[in-house]
Order: sequence, then C-alpha cells, then structure tokens
Amino acid sequence: MKAIKNKTILGIALSLAGGSTLLSQTKPNVLFVMTDQQTYTMMSCMGNKWLSTPNMDKIAQKGYRFEKTYVSNPVCMPSRFSLLTGHYASEVGVKENTSNYNKAKVSEIVSKDALGVIFRNAGYETLYSGKTHLYGTKDVSEYGFKINNTDPYDGPAIYAEKVLAEMGKTRQDKPFLLFLSFLNPHDICYKAGMDKRYPENLSEANVRETARILAMQKTLKPEEYHRQIPPRSTNPTPINGELPDMVSMDVFPRTWNNDQLDLYNWMYHRLTESVDIQIGRVLTALEKSGLEENTIIVFTSDHGDMNGSHGLILKNVMFEECQRVPFIFAGKGIKPNYTDHSTLVCNGIDFIPTICDLVGIKTPERLPGISLKPFLTGQEQKPDRKYIFTEDYNGYQINDGRYKYTIYELPGYPEMLTDLQTNPGETINYSSDSAYRELKTMLKKELMANLSKRGLTPLPQDRTIENIRKLENAKNAKNKSKVRAEE
Repeated sequence: MKAIKNKTILGIALSLAGGSTLLSQTKPNVLFVMTDQQTYTMMSCMGNKWLSTPNMDKIAQKGYRFEKTYVSNPVCMPSRFSLLTGHYASEVGVKENTSNYNKAKVSEIVSKDALGVIFRNAGYETLYSGKTHLYGTKDVSEYGFKINNTDPYDGPAIYAEKVLAEMGKTRQDKPFLLFLSFLNPHDICYKAGMDKRYPENLSEANVRETARILAMQKTLKPEEYHRQIPPRSTNPTPINGELPDMVSMDVFPRTWNNDQLDLYNWMYHRLTESVDIQIGRVLTALEKSGLEENTIIVFTSDHGDMNGSHGLILKNVMFEECQRVPFIFAGKGIKPNYTDHSTLVCNGIDFIPTICDLVGIKTPERLPGISLKPFLTGQEQKPDRKYIFTEDYNGYQINDGRYKYTIYELPGYPEMLTDLQTNPGETINYSSDSAYRELKTMLKKELMANLSKRGLTPLPQDRTIENIRKLENAKNAKNKSKVRAEE
C-alpha cells in the first residue's frame, strides 16, 4: 500500500515538474511519409513486378494496408489541404490548384483543425520537410509546423537523418510529429522529358531526376529497355459518353505514338523506385535512432496518375487510377502485414481522426471523416460506413465500394455511373442503362443530400475548362490591381 502511494506521489511530482516528460511516456511519435502522384498499384507488394519498392513494402509488411483508399480530390492542393485539415477543399471555395481560394475560410479552418496545430497544442514537436503546395501558406507555419529543408527530392531524407539522429541521442521529452513530403513520382508531369518546358524553363532541381533517368535509359540496349517496359493499361479507351469538359485538356496523350507511351510508362516506374530509395533512408534513420518502437509510421500519396488509362495521363479526373493511392499504418498495437481489401477509406478526411485516435488526442468535432483505429487495432466496434464522398475540379462523386456515381457541374449536369465489379476498368458508363436506373436514383439522392448539407447546392453549370480559366484570369487580374492600389 505504501509502495503504491509512493508511486502515485512520484507520478504527480513528475507531472508538476514537467508535463512533457509524462507525455512522452504515453504518446507515441508520428512519422508521416507522403509521395506525390503515386497510384495504388505502384508498389511491388501490390504484385507489380515491373518495379522494386522494398522500402514501401517494408512499411506494408510491418503494418496495415488499406487497399481501397481514395483521395478527397485527385490533384495536389485540394488533396493536401484535406490531409492536413480533414476538410474538403470545396469548403474554401475551390477544387483545383489555384491561389484564388477564400482566404478567410482557409484561415478559420487552419487555425482550429490543421494537423500541426492539433498536435502542437497537444504537446508535440511538429516538424515538416519537403513539398508544401497548400492553400494559404508557403512555409506551413499556419498549419502548425516548423519547416526544415524545402527541397522535395533529397530534402526530407536529409532532414530525417539529421533530426532523428539528434532526437535519438537526446531522448527529448516531447513526442514528435515529423511530416515528410517527397515530390516523386510527380516528375512524370514533365512527360518523361517531353514537356515543352524541359529542360530550358524548369528549375535545376526539377530537371535533375528526369535527366538522370533519361540518361540511364539511353545506356540500356534496346532489348533490355523493352524488357523493362511494363504492359500498357488494359483500359486505354475513353469511357462511353465522355464529354470534352469531363476531363482536363492537359491529360490527353491520345495523339502519342507507341514510343512516347512506353517511355512515359517506363519513366513512371523508375521515378517511383527513385522515391522509394529516399524513403529507405528515412526508415534506416528511424531504426538507428532507437525511436522506432514508439513511432507510428503512416505512408500515403496525394493522388495517382492515369498512365495511359482511358487514353489519359496525369491526374484531376475521377477514375480509379488517379483517385486510389497507398495508405498504410504501422506501429505498436497495429496489425502487422495485413491487407484490408474491402474497407472504404478516404485518406484526406480519415487521416486526422485516425491519427488523433491512435495517439490519444481529441479529434475536432467538425471533421466529416471517421477514425480507422478499430480496423487497425482490432479493438472497439468498427464504424458503419456506406459511402465516401469525393470531388474534383468540376464534379462530385459518391462511392459505395462497388458503384461510383458522379455528377458534373457542366451544362445539363452530365452523369457517370461505373460498376467496379462488372467493369473494373470503368470503360462503361451505366448512367443511361435502364437496368441501373433505380440504383442511380438512390445514389444521386444520397449524393445531393450530402452536397446540400455541405452548402454546395444548387450546383453551378459553368465548370467548363474555358470558364474556369476565364475566372482564374479575372481573379488574378483583380488581385494584381488590388496590390497595385495598395502600393
């Protein structure tokens, strides 16, 4: 009895003397690793034999992989905004890469719900390295982080090696949230060296990795190079009923020849291997630091790439190839080497509720996502989720894991309904098929109810690419005029 009393007194004394010391004993560290433009099939643990990703595979082997993970929006800025706030980009008036967002709304959301703010307020040291590309910030300080090394290629690995070694030596009191944002395989946006800006009008950093891999390709004998080229997509044709404004004009390789398509496909795989090497440096640094046992690792990407499917490349369309991404959690208490083939997940809206729940931090009540902790740990009752809701620059989608219904903000509100069970390549639009009429009506009702609840109805009909660009130009001109007037 006396021993118990003494332990209680000691605990109170430690708490009074330094709450962070007590915190570090109960709160795990978090290492968040993100790539850019990596579709879910681009890991060798997914059975992709055309590349080698031993370090991503290592995270998967140690952890729990959600195979049906969708991004909130298949393009950089809106997806990253969701990952770092738990909110949809449409809440700040935009759904694309743009500087014309509602700045007051961004500030309101970020000040309360940003990942770094939440963790910093809970006593964590919040550190960030690499690519940002977020609404309302250049240095992520508004999101609650201190940024270190903005080079998105080697930078996150260099910083992780440095800071993890230091933390391992000092065994600092505060737990940490280390957010590492790598750029690749995003360099595929330079179209395997075919981008008209390459190499003259791109920065040296942007050119470097593309140039290295192109130089490597030239050293290969033709037969060796062709052996390394992965098979082309099995769904290269446009979906029936596709309208010009359903997909961005920037994602058409439909005039490319076979050599161009092959080089793009080969380069995409090599760029993914390139970032895997950087991730390996981070994992090695974590192991050497002695902090691995008390660190939760999260791995994901902001969106994928079409890589020839539907005759498209790049992103920004609501098809599987650029909507679905890797999403893996590893750490103490999380099921190891487990692949979840069925749970429907949106990394953008589910990440913050999940990581807060895992480390014991209260999740902001306003967030629409769910905690995935019951799946990861096998504890507590799993949440009952029927649908996830996603968006892109000109449309909204409801997804029940098999059927995906999309409505576009275009004249006449065109629709798309795909069935991933009967037509996994999404080459058939069933929206006009009478056999799917009742299902489509039900999904549309659910989607419109969700949009109404979010204040997004009535939908506009002016989200054509031409109108979006006109609006962007007008807003940019207005902002420039305002700046000149203030000067």
